[in-house]
Amino acid sequence: MITHPFLAAGSFIKALPLLFSKRLRLFLLAPILANIVLMALLYMVALNYMSTAVDGMMGYMPEWLSFLNWLFYLILNIVVGILLFYSFSVGVNILAAPFMAFLAEKVEEQQTGKVFDEAITAKSLMLIAGRSIKRELQKLMYFLPRFLGLLLLSFVPLVNAVSPVLLLLFSAWMLALQYMDYSFDNNKVSFSEMRASLRERPLLCWTFGFIVMVGITIPLLNLFVMPIAVVAATLLWIKLYSKRFVNFSDLLSQTK
Repeated sequence: MITHPFLAAGSFIKALPLLFSKRLRLFLLAPILANIVLMALLYMVALNYMSTAVDGMMGYMPEWLSFLNWLFYLILNIVVGILLFYSFSVGVNILAAPFMAFLAEKVEEQQTGKVFDEAITAKSLMLIAGRSIKRELQKLMYFLPRFLGLLLLSFVPLVNAVSPVLLLLFSAWMLALQYMDYSFDNNKVSFSEMRASLRERPLLCWTFGFIVMVGITIPLLNLFVMPIAVVAATLLWIKLYSKRFVNFSDLLSQTK
């Protein structure tokens, strides 16, 4: 377990030369455009509405808690920021999902020799898009109740001192789920089965998520974070998970 953070960091180092190789360079365009749209919308909404939303919520705080205004203001800014980012990223991930799924496939093919049946056609993109929407909805249903639970904890005395840390850990976990999901989904592993597998290596997932989180905050680099994370996640899938689910998709198709 102690080596898992190094495995996560190493996967990003190995992902960079792979992503810029001749065979994979094409897949950079879609996430770059999606990220440009995401960042533009995120900054527009944050500048126009975030402070207003936080001030409005602060108006409901009782007078006797006024001395804690700074703490609640910080927590609400974090909460609203995460909500805004996740709301936009869900839409962007759905739009970019077919391309990211193909990117994960191509990386796995290149690294293992496995051949996927799907080719880049309008029909295959539509099928992957439909599958991705279903998967994104599963992630959304997983995210919302847990996020709301952490949000409620932010208003519990004493517990609210650690709630920002819990929110950061949960955000890192969700980012790991988001990008690990492409390889698991390509290999027909269910969302619940994926979560169970990732829970066995929490340090790996948290490290992976925090690296993505830091990358998102760096100008210019944030345009490439999505494909880099997909390639890194695929390398981790190959190294740590693929043997467990070998022939899983074949067995699944035979039982139908």
